Amino acid sequence: MGLLDDVVGAVKGAAGAEGGAQGILSNVLQGSSLGGLSGVLDQLNGSGLGHLVSSWAGSGQGQPVSVDQLKGALTSEHIQEIASALGMDPNSALAHLAEHLPMLAGKA
Repeated sequence: MGLLDDVVGAVKGAAGAEGGAQGILSNVLQGSSLGGLSGVLDQLNGSGLGHLVSSWAGSGQGQPVSVDQLKGALTSEHIQEIASALGMDPNSALAHLAEHLPMLAGKA
């Protein structure tokens, strides 16, 4: 099953718009060279953003992450890979990631 099939499956299986966006993002990250959500969180931890990652554990949303912080933590290749998989330009993809990453990490 290809990445596009994963994305389509996530859209079809989503209960609502919010769940759908997070499901799609989760599938995109899983299919990326980052190694899924845990790989992204490792990148953030390694870039000095561990305090944000730690704040996402548990029931609350935690502290927000900015697009600029994501740009500093991820390589341009990873950003482009995520953007291409989402069918967005890199800045929109990072905004999407910044919006949904804390909630995804909190569920992990």
